[in-house]
Amino acid sequence: MDLYLRESLSEEPLLLLDECIQEALKVSAPLPHAMNIATVNKNSKPSNRVVLLKSISDKGLVFVTDYQSAKGMDIEENPNVSVTFWWAQTNKQIRVEGDCIKVDTEFSDDYFSTRPRGSQISASVSNQSEEISSYDSLVDEAQKFSSLYKDKAIPRPKRWGGYLLRPKKIEYWQDMPNRLHKRELFIKKAKEWQKTYLSP
Repeated sequence: MDLYLRESLSEEPLLLLDECIQEALKVSAPLPHAMNIATVNKNSKPSNRVVLLKSISDKGLVFVTDYQSAKGMDIEENPNVSVTFWWAQTNKQIRVEGDCIKVDTEFSDDYFSTRPRGSQISASVSNQSEEISSYDSLVDEAQKFSSLYKDKAIPRPKRWGGYLLRPKKIEYWQDMPNRLHKRELFIKKAKEWQKTYLSP
């Protein structure tokens, strides 16, 4: 099974991102589709965490989360985000800046149905980022939920689904000898990507 869905790609910076992930995969980099996403809340306080890329196309990058989580609430208040991919094994980095919108429910339903059952249960019983009495209480709730849905399909929780990150700026960085690093900047203007080079 592929790590993420790869739809028709023709845009240069997104093709480059996909190539970097595939290159990292070939050298057995752990979670090569992991990306650190930074959001900002209504009080202008930033936070970041790691999520997994689930789909890439010319439209952008898709990841899934709990819409009522801290990141989900941040995106609701300020849809502008930044993500960073870093592959130590290949000494490459890609940063993506853009805004997020929710994907259609059909994509979220279809993707949720392919998740391992344990992951479906976790998404169903965990109100992400909310305080709980103890870890054991969460495990107990998961076990009860599992028994309740024994031999039944688990429906996608309404608060869980995907976001599409629509890129506006993408920067490629590659480590080079003597710190003369290679940097390429792509900025989207009038639906076209403009490429420039940056000094390290």
